[in-house]
Amino acid sequence: MTKEDQLTIINDAIKQTKTNLKPLGYNLIFWSTVIISMSLFHYFLPQIVQYSYYSSVIYWVSIPLLGMIYTTYYNIKIGIKVGYSTQLDRVIRIIWGVFGLAWIFTVGISFLFNVNPVQDILFLLGIILTMSGIIIKFHNITIGGIGLMIFTMYTYYNPALNLLLVNVIGISFGMLIPGLALYFQKEDE
Repeated sequence: MTKEDQLTIINDAIKQTKTNLKPLGYNLIFWSTVIISMSLFHYFLPQIVQYSYYSSVIYWVSIPLLGMIYTTYYNIKIGIKVGYSTQLDRVIRIIWGVFGLAWIFTVGISFLFNVNPVQDILFLLGIILTMSGIIIKFHNITIGGIGLMIFTMYTYYNPALNLLLVNVIGISFGMLIPGLALYFQKEDE
């Protein structure tokens, strides 16, 4: 095998890895769209979302749980289509699985203690995005995660901010824009 053949194999492996990251970009876009839409709907139509004491909790738990079911199905389907899983794929799945469990516990604890979980979830999301960006070596996601953490820390010092709008701004810059960049990234870069 010549040096050129070896370089071709390495370059093909790098391109394949970038192709395998496209579903992560799709997941980031999907979740950004869901959370931004939910936040804006709640902001503009609070009388519908806050109809009863538990309606807001049902709204903010049931839709994300349905989204979790959908993205799990989507990711399994994509995994079967690809036909194999790399260590990188496995690490990313574990990280986001841990985020899902942490989200469930954070929402449950917040419900028990009657505390709004938005800031805690956004900070946790910022950490997970930063870790994912560092692991896959995609700077836009890393920067989005760090920006989301800084933005969330700022909200603790300015509690008068509307947390629904905080959700929209934080998710847009921390998750949606990096997700679009990852999804539409050219494979030959």
